[in-house]
Amino acid sequence: MTLPLRWTSSTFSVNPYIQLDRINRYEKGKTEMVNDSERLLSAFSELHFYKELVQSNLHFTLEGSTEKEVADLLINVGDFIIAIQLKARNEKEQTFDEQKELKWLTSKCKKAKKQMKESIQFIRSGQLPAFENGRSKLVSLISNAEIVPLVVFMNETVGDDYPHILQKHSEDGMDVNCLSFQDFQNMCRALLTPMEIIYYLQWRLNFYRKCGNVSTSVFIGNNDNFLFVKPTHGEALVYQFIAERYGTETDKTMKQYVADFSFILCNLPDRVVVESEQDSSYPLILFFAHFDRMEIKAYVERVFKTIDAAKKGTYNIVGSLRNERQHYVIVFVSTHDGYFLDIDFLEEVARKKCDFDILLQVNCYWENEENFRIDYCFRDDAGRYLK
Repeated sequence: MTLPLRWTSSTFSVNPYIQLDRINRYEKGKTEMVNDSERLLSAFSELHFYKELVQSNLHFTLEGSTEKEVADLLINVGDFIIAIQLKARNEKEQTFDEQKELKWLTSKCKKAKKQMKESIQFIRSGQLPAFENGRSKLVSLISNAEIVPLVVFMNETVGDDYPHILQKHSEDGMDVNCLSFQDFQNMCRALLTPMEIIYYLQWRLNFYRKCGNVSTSVFIGNNDNFLFVKPTHGEALVYQFIAERYGTETDKTMKQYVADFSFILCNLPDRVVVESEQDSSYPLILFFAHFDRMEIKAYVERVFKTIDAAKKGTYNIVGSLRNERQHYVIVFVSTHDGYFLDIDFLEEVARKKCDFDILLQVNCYWENEENFRIDYCFRDDAGRYLK
């Protein structure tokens, strides 16, 4: 049986708005960084996706070869990888002629598609070294991961009328999503989780393949609710995807749940006491990165319910969360003084209800009106995070 990984988080404030403030301050200062386009893309991605998932220094040299680059940026969720190729217009060469700039984009997109094909081949080869993520941890790429290629361009002269997918021109070619940097940001803000963005990019590609650059799209929900979107304007198509996936009347409090969730996770890596050199916060972040918005809502509700129980001095198992499709069970325990329930006991109890690969114990402590603490005990029977 694989031994559990365990993290002990330091005390932190319950204020959930710190991460949102970081993003707002970043937005105010981004004009100072526009000349460094790759740094700008990486900085935004690290704020939105968690640093553990972002890999930007992707240069490597295989034996007997010259230096190459996998991609400009990877969003690596393990079994899924968004491979991003960035094309930015040199400010000195940029004009206000939209047709001229579209011609520039067409030329750059051809090169980007070629680079994308090479990137996929590099990943599939299984010969790549591990690359550092935003936390300076070396992370290997899974060679059989599902790769979602994406071209992002920076050129303010190019408006909405750009090729939203780059279509293949040969049998061995491939269709690739294309987004302006502004539309990339709009997409990230509308979608709340890394997996939602991955699923949206897959859905978006099929939409444009089927419909082309349509001016208006109408979606009719189960309750005969209508949604009108202009797909190519400001990446408005993302709202049709949300409606199809969650319904036209989505929970208005959902962003607050995600803010709470992000605050908890973004405080985890910087405030942990690692019990052995092998252990780290990365496996836990990777696990949570696969959550969709409904799982996030359920998780946050149970965390705060558990904290409230600890505040009242009620120490017991407060609730659980299981996903049979994703094969995990989470047990929420209100506790004190560093007390953990025996992981073997929890596993025995949980297996009576369902089969699973991942067992996570979330222990919540109440300290005072301003602070609480969360400890984690994580077990993966398959050892997927212990390589």
